[in-house]
Parts: sequence; structure tokens; C-alpha cells
Amino acid sequence: MRRISIVFHRDFTELRQTKAFMIIVIVFTVITITAALVGGFTLKNQEWLRVKAAMPLLELIISLITYFLPLFILITFIWAFASFPIIKEKVNGNIESLLATALDPKEIWIGKSIAIFLPGFIISIVSIFIVLLAINLIAIQPVTGIFFFPVPMLITSFIINPLLFFGLLLFIVLFSLANNPDLAIAPSFIVGFGLMMGIPLGVATGAVNLASWNFLLWYTAGTLVIWALVCYFSRLLTKEKIVLSSKGD
Repeated sequence: MRRISIVFHRDFTELRQTKAFMIIVIVFTVITITAALVGGFTLKNQEWLRVKAAMPLLELIISLITYFLPLFILITFIWAFASFPIIKEKVNGNIESLLATALDPKEIWIGKSIAIFLPGFIISIVSIFIVLLAINLIAIQPVTGIFFFPVPMLITSFIINPLLFFGLLLFIVLFSLANNPDLAIAPSFIVGFGLMMGIPLGVATGAVNLASWNFLLWYTAGTLVIWALVCYFSRLLTKEKIVLSSKGD
């Protein structure tokens, strides 16, 4: 664990110093504030909010915000940092230098993955907490007298979604180290765009209810599949594979 933390601190420090990191933080800070204020005051002015029969519509709106805001943040960090930095490290020999130390390939893999995932996870949790709290305080609680938080959607957004994207990130970093980083990033685009297009389509057709326990169950099953793949392919991560892929790059 201590050696994993060495890799984590090294990569996390470098990540924080990049322009891409600062741009991402600024952009999602603006998006969070905008979503909180616009969402809150727009809902406050809706007459249907006072009608109990309209609660499913409120549930849909809150669920969409709660699901997609963390998703965008997590996938952005993967797209920005999971592939290109590893290509640079392979080219300049940093990866081989790490392998020449007492570090195990899996320690390098996990340390690098956590360094990419953790800031995105923290930002996503803070963002969705601020947005949900603001919308409830500005619009929902003053009008309905209650705070509205769909429990299945909260579990999906705060626990399962991060686990899914951490598993995806582990998969990408694994193949970036052991193979071609350009090809390794491809699954993130398949999963990312698949969710961005598939979930809204499912919601629009009534096939998907983001706030349901059934959706949480299926989403958890999909997450477990990704983690099973990560565990299965982790055996490919050897010093020989990493060195050979670096020579190939």
C-alpha cells in the first residue's frame, strides 16, 4: 500500500499542475453553479411543482441531473488523463524507470489509476451535492415542504457510477501500460457515448427509470461485469509486456 501511495502522489502532483486539470476544474465549477441556480429558480417558478401528481416528473428531472453530472465529470477525467500521459511516459522512459525500482507492475497500475480517478470522484461528489442541495433549498422544500432525494438514484450516482468508471479506468490504464494506449482508450468512448445516448433514449421511450431499484440492479450488474473483466485481464500486466509495449511505441 505504501508503494502504491508513492506512485499516486507522484502522478497526482503532476496531474494537478497541468493546464487540462485547471480547465476541467473551472469548467465544472461553472457548470455546477449554473445547474444549481438555473435548476433551482426554474423549478421554483413551475406551477406543477405544487401538484402531487406531478412528482414523477420531478423525480425524472432530479434523476437526470443526479446521473449525468457525475458521469460527465468522471468520463472527462478518463478521456483527459488515462491515455496521453502514459504515452508520454512510455516515450521518455519514465515507465521503464519505475519498473527498475522495487515497484511491482500492479502497484504502478493501481497508483496511476487512483491518481486519475480520485480528483474526478471528489469533484463529482461535491458538484452533485451542491446542485441537489441548492435545488431542494431554492425550489422543492419551500414549495412542497419536503427534501426530495430519490434513494436508488443517489446510490447509483454516489456509489455505483464511480465504481463503474473506476473499473473502466483500471481497464484502460492496464491496457495502456501493457499494450497500445491509443487503442486502450477506445472502450471509454464506447461506454461513455453509449450511456450518453442510450440512457436518454431509454428514458424517452419509458424503458429506463433512473430512480428505480430495477435500474440500480442492472447498472450494478454491468459494473460487476467490468470489474470481472479487469480482474481477468490483470494477469496480462507483467514487466515484460510493459517494456515490450514501450519499445513498440
